[in-house]
Amino acid sequence: MSARACFSLQAGLVCTSGSSSVLRRPEPPGGSANVVRDRFVFWLVDLTPHQAPFIREISARLPPGRVIGVFQRPQSAARFAKGWSALDYGQTEVIVAPEEAQAEALLAADAERSVHIFSSMMHSPAISRALRRALATPETQVGLLSEARDWRGAKGFARQAHSLLHERRYRRRADFVLAIGGTGVEWFRRCGYPAAKIFPFCYVVESPPTAPPDPRIAADGALTGAPCQDVQIVFVGRLIQLKRVDLLLSALARVERSNWGLSIVGDGSESRRLKDQAVSRGLDTRVDFLGLQGNATIRSCLAEADLLVLPSRWDGWGAVVNEALMAGVPVICSDWCGASALIRAGWNGDVFRCGSVDDLAATLQRWIDRGRLPDDQREAIRTWSGCIAGPAVAGYVLDIVKFVSGSAAERPPPPWG
Repeated sequence: MSARACFSLQAGLVCTSGSSSVLRRPEPPGGSANVVRDRFVFWLVDLTPHQAPFIREISARLPPGRVIGVFQRPQSAARFAKGWSALDYGQTEVIVAPEEAQAEALLAADAERSVHIFSSMMHSPAISRALRRALATPETQVGLLSEARDWRGAKGFARQAHSLLHERRYRRRADFVLAIGGTGVEWFRRCGYPAAKIFPFCYVVESPPTAPPDPRIAADGALTGAPCQDVQIVFVGRLIQLKRVDLLLSALARVERSNWGLSIVGDGSESRRLKDQAVSRGLDTRVDFLGLQGNATIRSCLAEADLLVLPSRWDGWGAVVNEALMAGVPVICSDWCGASALIRAGWNGDVFRCGSVDDLAATLQRWIDRGRLPDDQREAIRTWSGCIAGPAVAGYVLDIVKFVSGSAAERPPPPWG
């Protein structure tokens, strides 16, 4: 990479050309730095657990009625079936599938004090229309919230060309971009967005209970015996080619030690093939396929785990990384997972080269050699994860708005560093 442009997937850092890394502030909307932006409208496709905590926290810091969530679909029945409770958006006014006239009214109201943040604008005609309307209102502050698209290969080149062509008005007029993950930062840079407008962002999930249950205690309260001495590894996600669980099994087959066990939580088109692979590699006695599980069971698995592995070929983020870190569990993930931005090598996990069985095997070997996760490290990771919880991320968003509006002098760094 040229010395005139630098980028870090892990840290989400962007440097401008030349030796200086100082990013100049975008011009405030409407040319005024004196307006207080205290009305937030979020335009999202789904009621999602991956953003609710920070939106709820923003609503708690502003007067009632000043935070509005506009969603195109209600909360999925499938999530309820998996044990998810109704999402808590706090004082946020939740509007689902508004008529066009209602959407117009939301966009027109109190424009000079409003911040409209749009997600999934490439996939929802209704959100795309609302975004165009907001961009045409000079007084309104407009933000984009998005993951990256995979820019590798011929298909990736086509995706990038599509964005370069169709997002010209977004690049000119949008006031800021909440770019999810290090990959998101790089994607928007590649698509021509000014570096000064790009802010690293993340998914946000609910914090687990302060004191996770002792994994030795069964649901009926009986003690299940002494903790297993094997390193407990877990994968949570769909069993599809994109997630590369086959790579994880191949890497574990190369690990010299046998003091580990792997729990695979999830189902999908690759399930049968992965089970056959575990048998053919002689791993079937140490690998448990648990199938689809509810949220409570997943949290319990994480409470028992020493290590989560997400070996995906591509993940725009990977919310299970948040869940693991909040449970105090280190994470190994590929460098094409957006959530790799949260990993501090050797402490709360490691990042390996995407698709490299050698690199993943060596990384697993290092962590398995350490043995089970010490309680003090688990607690330290859990404490650190407060930087990706709702309150910290809400404060970051509010600071971004102040900075972009011209009412704060310093560009805010992401809370996770």
